[in-house]
Amino acid sequence: MQHRKLWMIGLLILVGAMLLVGLQRFQEAGQEEPEVLLDPVEAADQQLGTLYSIGQAVTADPFPMTLKWQGEWASLLSPEEAAGVLTSRLGLPGPETSMVQGRTVYGAEGLSEGFSTNLQLTQLEEGKLYAMVRLEAVGDATASPLELLREAQRTAGESLADEGVHITWNAAIQGIAWPATVTKDSPPDLEQASALSHTLEKLESKISGLPKLKLKRAEGFADEQTASQTYAVDALPITVQSGDQRVALQLAVHRNSGTGMDEITIGMPLLTVEY
Repeated sequence: MQHRKLWMIGLLILVGAMLLVGLQRFQEAGQEEPEVLLDPVEAADQQLGTLYSIGQAVTADPFPMTLKWQGEWASLLSPEEAAGVLTSRLGLPGPETSMVQGRTVYGAEGLSEGFSTNLQLTQLEEGKLYAMVRLEAVGDATASPLELLREAQRTAGESLADEGVHITWNAAIQGIAWPATVTKDSPPDLEQASALSHTLEKLESKISGLPKLKLKRAEGFADEQTASQTYAVDALPITVQSGDQRVALQLAVHRNSGTGMDEITIGMPLLTVEY
């Protein structure tokens, strides 16, 4: 009887241990892995590589590229001193002043890491500045300029971040897609808008064919001259909120009535008026 009692107790302990292990495994399986947030400079480096690949996929011609770092800067320096610090770090000539919408802007232009670079610094209020660095480059069918461009982008981003600027990144490429499919005899509005939408769909197809790039439509706009669409892209780390989605890519197609060509602009995470 005693042996039977001990056996029952041992069995209960074993069953309890098995249940405990099973519960722990269930809890671990139900836990999502924590999201890994990339440093802004690292995230921009990853996104630049993808944008360059998109440019190679959608246009055979060399494509102009614009890369921007910008953000607010809480600084005890005067605007003149702050502009001097940034121009020195970027290897640009001393800043000059101009008036833009009633504000004094400290600007400088030159070459930084071999690329055309523009710096603008504006005082928002006492002790708060807004800095923007824009890099201009040209991509092509090879990847030869990409590593140099990555280094220039990294240098600019780290220069701002090291001084305390809360940096954000965006970029765009431009190019020519395909000749217009609408002739002068076609009905002007409906047919042309349909052709632009067709060009946009061709762009989507080419981009979606790249590794790990699955485009999910978020918002769109179209008229007789322009078609635009924004997308959520899980593989891209830099996003902005648009409605109830995080979007990372915007495509725009514009019909040039003079040349009859479809001009394309592709931005990450969005296109802005500066492009």
